[in-house]
Amino acid sequence: MGKIAYLQELCNKYGDYKVAKGWKGEDGEIRWSKHRSVLECWQSDEGIAFLGQVNNRTGLKGEVRIDIDPPKDEPAELTLKRFNAMCDHLESKNIYEYQGYFSGSRGYHIHFVVLNLFSHPQESEKYRRFFIELADADKCKIVDSSMLTLEFAPNNKTGNPKIPIRGDFTCPFN
Repeated sequence: MGKIAYLQELCNKYGDYKVAKGWKGEDGEIRWSKHRSVLECWQSDEGIAFLGQVNNRTGLKGEVRIDIDPPKDEPAELTLKRFNAMCDHLESKNIYEYQGYFSGSRGYHIHFVVLNLFSHPQESEKYRRFFIELADADKCKIVDSSMLTLEFAPNNKTGNPKIPIRGDFTCPFN
């Protein structure tokens, strides 16, 4: 399956969300395209071409996204240890359908969907907050609207791909 089909599959399964392209400018600053709805992109050839270039997306309905970034003085080994501890915790709670990724930069991402949270935004936010605080992760990911590197796509800062390292996944696109 290609990236565009993967993005559409997510939209069909979980509802519309936004995507964007991020890149490092010549001055070293991160630049962003306009955040666009996947459904809107399907309305034109230009939009479909844009889907082929994106490398970031917002959260899906019912999705918990845990973004574990190291503080500046934290050794990489300790960040990996915190990531693995969170994955172990999920498994101890019988949450096995998660995906754990190395972000392509310095941090780690964990994604999982809780289907019964789809129609309960306030409960969804409480659930996200619990897991994000437990992992001492980026609190911006409590809301659906925050961007995170798309699975298997290049990181904005480094150009390195976000790669799976733990959990239940298969590469949805090449």
